[in-house]
Amino acid sequence: MAAEENECSSLQLCKQSIDPVRSWELDSFLANHTLSFVAPLDERYMCPACGGAILNPHQTGCGHIFCAKCLRIFIESNDLSTCPLDGMPIKSEEVFQDNCCKRELLNLEVYCSNTPVCTQKMPLCNLQKHLTLCQYEALQCSNPGCTDILLRKSLPDHQRRLCQFRTEFCRYCTKPYPITQLPDHEKMLCPEAEVQCPYNCSQEVKRHKIKEHVDECPELETDCIYKQYGCTVRDKRSKVKIHEYTEFSHHVLLVLESNSKIAKQVDQLQQNLALQERELKERNVLVANLNREVTKCDSAFSAIQRSMVEQRECVSSVKQELQELRCVLDAELAKEELNALRASLDSLRQQVAMMQSLRDHLGALGQTCQRHTRLLDIHVEQLQCNEQRFRQLESTSYDGKLIWKVHDFQRKKDSGASLTSPHFYTGRSGYKLSARVYPDGDGSARGTHLSLYIMVMRGDFDSLLPWPFHQSVTLTLLDQSGSRNHVSCSFTPDTNTESFCRPTADSNAALGFSRFISHNDLEGSQNAVYVRDDTLFIKVKVDTAGLDDL
Repeated sequence: MAAEENECSSLQLCKQSIDPVRSWELDSFLANHTLSFVAPLDERYMCPACGGAILNPHQTGCGHIFCAKCLRIFIESNDLSTCPLDGMPIKSEEVFQDNCCKRELLNLEVYCSNTPVCTQKMPLCNLQKHLTLCQYEALQCSNPGCTDILLRKSLPDHQRRLCQFRTEFCRYCTKPYPITQLPDHEKMLCPEAEVQCPYNCSQEVKRHKIKEHVDECPELETDCIYKQYGCTVRDKRSKVKIHEYTEFSHHVLLVLESNSKIAKQVDQLQQNLALQERELKERNVLVANLNREVTKCDSAFSAIQRSMVEQRECVSSVKQELQELRCVLDAELAKEELNALRASLDSLRQQVAMMQSLRDHLGALGQTCQRHTRLLDIHVEQLQCNEQRFRQLESTSYDGKLIWKVHDFQRKKDSGASLTSPHFYTGRSGYKLSARVYPDGDGSARGTHLSLYIMVMRGDFDSLLPWPFHQSVTLTLLDQSGSRNHVSCSFTPDTNTESFCRPTADSNAALGFSRFISHNDLEGSQNAVYVRDDTLFIKVKVDTAGLDDL
């Protein structure tokens, strides 16, 4: 009785854990691990095609169960695919996932993948959780640069004590460094490390204070402070200090001698200054004489300027007389030019009249052209409307299926808005439907998941259709990598909700999955590519079984 209760609770746990997204993750996980079942595997849980365990069971219309991968190979390899067991044709629309078989298989007990070192047994649905804690699971060291792979139980000791890429703190500056770089850092670079003075004094100072120490180091060679007065002693700073103290009298004599030389130089400079002052006075007198001569030259230059002005006035009067004579001579020539100008003016008038008639004709042509342009714009607009209508009719589906291509995914995700797909029908006179997607999530799933819904829309044949809408719907996010690891979720409408009653507005409220797929699985999956070239594809399939076209 207790065993039955444990089995029921384990089965209930598996049922609760199998949501669409986790089920897909578990299938991918189990496909990459070798499974060892505790009891011999029953034939009903083995794929007739590949002979392995049916981890993702799908049932055909003839009732046989295969792996999803094997079934996909049957369908893709032959357009008229048939069941290998009874030869019945396999129709893709009749294939569905057998969740009952899947739950039973996941409830079977298996050994840990790390057997025989790990002897634990567990239901297949708990294997993934166990491997996240198993001490015999092989893991790669997480220290940057380390490629060692160890058992989980040995990994902490390796990371703390043995890994060559682990980080430890410098004993001087207490900053973390990789263990391979720490000796060079402490020996050559650490500013807080104490080092020997470069001048071999007895002190050890911190590396960043070496420059300050050099200014006081007693072993550094330096000059006597009386070098400017003639002292030539140069020795270590400690000895120079002693020299400056013991040779004070000698240094005083040097200072006095230097001052005597400076005094003699000052006397010589004063004498030179007196000579220069006398030369300056003589030159000032010479400049005054030159100024007087310049004044005389200015008066002579003014007289010359007045003479030039008079000559200019005389030349101007002569020019005026010449112009008067030229006017008299040109008067006779002007008559002949006037006649020629009159003839040219008549010709211009004729040309102007001709241009005016051409302008009037051109205006009439312009009005006609404008009228034709307006008619052409009307025709172009009508053609565009017709073309848009044709494209809409070509893209409309009438078989209950929709393949929706969503462009600019990242920009639409960042905007946080929802997107509505083109509408499609379950038949030429069937239900009108459309899909709605929230790239950044809806409600509580905002920022973490992609939300996907279906909407029932008001159609032209609603009065002839049975209500409420009760056909099952499958929403699928398509894998663009070619691995066909699609994400699908299906549901059967709740006929008690208003969302599936006959629409009274343009569309009913959307229903579906607010947590259809997480953003991490959508954009970072290693087994599939759902977003490529900033585009994703969504497939909507409505089960049209039992619907008769009007």
